[in-house]
Amino acid sequence: MPSNKNIRNFGIIAHIDAGKTTTTERILYLSGSTYKIGEVDDGTTITDWMLEEKEHGITITSAAVSCLWKDSIFHLIDTPGHVDFTAEVQRSLRVLDGAIVIFCGVSGVQTQSETVWKQADKYNIPRIVFINKLDRLGANFDFVIKDIKKKLKAVILPVSVPLYKNDNIKEIIDLVKMKKISFKEDGSINEVIELSDEENIYAEKYKEEMINTLTSYDDRILELAISDCLKEEDIINSIRKGTINRKFIPVLSGSSLKNIGIPLLLDAIEHFLPSPDDIGFINGYNLKKETWEKILFKPETDLVAYIFKVQFSREKGIIAFIRIYSGKFKNGDTLFNPRTKKKERVQDLLRIFADKFERIDTVSAGDIVTVSGLKDVKTGDTLCRENYQVLLENITFPEPVIFMTIETRNALEKEKLNNAIDAFLLEDPTIVFKEDKDTGQTLIGGMGELHIQIILERMKNQFKLDLRCGHPQVAYKETAKKTASYTYEFNQKIEGNLQHVTLTLEIKPNERTKGNLIENGLNKKQSDIFPGIEKGILNGLNSGPEGAYPVTDSIVIVKDIVYDQAKTSPVAVEACANICTGYLLREAQTIMLEPIMKLEISTPVEFTGAVIGDLQSRNGIILDVHKTGELDIIFAKASLKVMFGYTTSLRSLSQGKASFTMEFLQYDEG
Repeated sequence: MPSNKNIRNFGIIAHIDAGKTTTTERILYLSGSTYKIGEVDDGTTITDWMLEEKEHGITITSAAVSCLWKDSIFHLIDTPGHVDFTAEVQRSLRVLDGAIVIFCGVSGVQTQSETVWKQADKYNIPRIVFINKLDRLGANFDFVIKDIKKKLKAVILPVSVPLYKNDNIKEIIDLVKMKKISFKEDGSINEVIELSDEENIYAEKYKEEMINTLTSYDDRILELAISDCLKEEDIINSIRKGTINRKFIPVLSGSSLKNIGIPLLLDAIEHFLPSPDDIGFINGYNLKKETWEKILFKPETDLVAYIFKVQFSREKGIIAFIRIYSGKFKNGDTLFNPRTKKKERVQDLLRIFADKFERIDTVSAGDIVTVSGLKDVKTGDTLCRENYQVLLENITFPEPVIFMTIETRNALEKEKLNNAIDAFLLEDPTIVFKEDKDTGQTLIGGMGELHIQIILERMKNQFKLDLRCGHPQVAYKETAKKTASYTYEFNQKIEGNLQHVTLTLEIKPNERTKGNLIENGLNKKQSDIFPGIEKGILNGLNSGPEGAYPVTDSIVIVKDIVYDQAKTSPVAVEACANICTGYLLREAQTIMLEPIMKLEISTPVEFTGAVIGDLQSRNGIILDVHKTGELDIIFAKASLKVMFGYTTSLRSLSQGKASFTMEFLQYDEG
């Protein structure tokens, strides 16, 4: 087994249809993990193993695989590109040390490209960029480089560039070696060839850019370059150092579908992306000491592991996907969950390969594995030993923006639905199931129409549930319209005792997207009661007066409280704050907010006018239009409620030639 320094834990992230799964298949094939290259269009890929993924031709759930390349072991996670499943990207990046970001050679930086890039920024993930699909008509390597610099504000370091013959990409120039590489039909390297004079001139401008960037961050490279002693090994080490420290992003080129450039990408993963030893540590909260401390990535230290995904399997029950940060454990060990204060026994320790599993005996720091047999766990739980209780930072997932009513066709299926709900709530933190107070029907909430559609298809395929479904409903919110204050006197008997509390609250509008803020305006003597008041206020903000929707983007200030500390229970204080908040919201006259979506529409030029006209008829706002070859990329924003069924309308307007992606932007007035 390779040591920690030879492990690479990384994910592949990108906009939908940029070629993530196709690239993953080539990596698995060339590393010897598979004997045949799977194709997305044929439904034969390793990582798109779910029936729904094969039918829709997209990645829905993150798939983890492992493979060997030269002296290293790669733990790779192929993530979804569709915005409805962006939480899968988020929780994968939470535990990964590096990422490959794939961009389409024609489209450049697209909407979801920006989203996953920002997610990688949030977790400080070192990255490699792979510009894919450079075999397509209209592909332009330099355009994508400029687009990345402009939109993502990234420092770019070209490492390999495409070489065209008769407008077809045939070879790749390795700028470190200054050699051109040709490839066999299966994607393996065919020949390493010296550059011609013309090719050398073409490559030299990129090589000069690469060296200039390196010398800007690495004084040693500057000294070696001046003395003309710069070697290939020096360049590789400098690129590795700068990549890990997030000074710049190495960029490689190729075409995964045409099997061009993948061996260079594999070498770049090994050479440039960090090992667990390079990252070194993660911050954890020691429950006994009540302080944050560094958790070192060492197998000989105390065990700290993180559950980043939970999945339900009919054969194995609950399966937990785990990243081990420090320490080690083996089959049969008893672990401790600080959240539940319960012990959990490891029944089966498994190395995962998409939907297949290999039993292993032990795991240690740096590994990503799955464990079956855990009873009460969820995404975001930390596992440790009982004598060393640590919590790692949890993941915050976005709230649903769309709901749909579902109901069983008969009473016998009600239990099956409840079992399905339990399984999906465990697996997907972005799904919500709740009861409609007016009709008694079950509501399913998700990140978009496709998200809910996939869940319903999985209920049918996995749980044999044929549900009746209503029309999609928007998840509205409310916010305070103006500043207001209210004083409420609470006089009620609780457990036989008369409780009296007088509370004064003030509310004022907060900035959009800033959420709710509760401020403590009490004096020091009164502040001990603030947590109970805060809890009551939060409960009161769950339902606004305008439409009983959650209240957001509001600041509530606790101004004053009068109560008898000896005779007043915490329950009375909380109840008083809850009721007072309700009256306060009526005084502030809340207004409705709705989800505003960001759109990116790719359409042939001849349909641009019709598409823009249709968007404007929906009260959409056009933000920008970019020309890319024979296509126009329209950037716009519109209310979610007017975008239901847009796929059908767009196909009709463009003779089926246009496509679009949509992601949540913010809550605002419609």
